[in-house]
Amino acid sequence: MDTYKSNEETVYCNIDTVYAKLSNPECFRTLIENENIPADMKQRMAGVEFTSDSIAFNADPVGKVVLQIVERTQPTKIAMAATSFPLPFRAEINLEKVADNETKLFVEFKIELNIMLRAMAAKPLGDGVKKMAQMLAMLPYDRL
Repeated sequence: MDTYKSNEETVYCNIDTVYAKLSNPECFRTLIENENIPADMKQRMAGVEFTSDSIAFNADPVGKVVLQIVERTQPTKIAMAATSFPLPFRAEINLEKVADNETKLFVEFKIELNIMLRAMAAKPLGDGVKKMAQMLAMLPYDRL
């Protein structure tokens, strides 16, 4: 299993709030409906479907990807596995309390890749995990 890990990002919010919001993807629907978010963020989120246990989105060229929460370890970890993806894939969000209103966050992607796919996918997966962590760190947890 190949692992791609993001840099640690700082979230200026307490760990319990961050965990509560990230462990319930339905909270993100509020973010999309909120008119005060930047248009580019709103556009990136268009077409994403949320339930209390999953996130579904289209990813070219693979098609629809559904990430289902498979593990919740309060307040430090949320793990999601792809239920409709050609390869075994897992995304883990890891949280660590730094102070009352400061949380460290990093994301790991774990995926089974053969040697040929590894050569083609390493850079996009590495970039993707970093962007996901940056996006999660920027979320307005107090407004979700």
